[in-house]
Amino acid sequence: MGLHFRNRTNVGLQIVYAYSAPNCEGSNKWSKKGWYKVAPGNTVQVWSGWANGRKFFYYAEDTSGLGRTWSGEFVTPIPSRAFEWCWDTGSTDSRNLGLKKLQVPNQFPPILDYTINLQ
Repeated sequence: MGLHFRNRTNVGLQIVYAYSAPNCEGSNKWSKKGWYKVAPGNTVQVWSGWANGRKFFYYAEDTSGLGRTWSGEFVTPIPSRAFEWCWDTGSTDSRNLGLKKLQVPNQFPPILDYTINLQ
């Protein structure tokens, strides 16, 4: 059970994702975590639990220097090192990156696993 990312490209990728976190301070009750490295053809699980009906945000970029990204309009500071922070947290080495919104369908039977194919 969980949220997975599959790398369907021919280059390495690194991924950040965000999930609901009611204990985070401020008005944005979301936590963000990264970086998950995924080799070409591989899949990584970033979140464990029932995916059915949940909302997530994510950002991915290639590690080859080609500049390819999967991004969106929800901007938050992201550092270059491994981290797990609340949405509004940043640091002097952070970049403001736009994450893409993902709404997993709420259906019956419920969705246990949800995979995002990055291609």
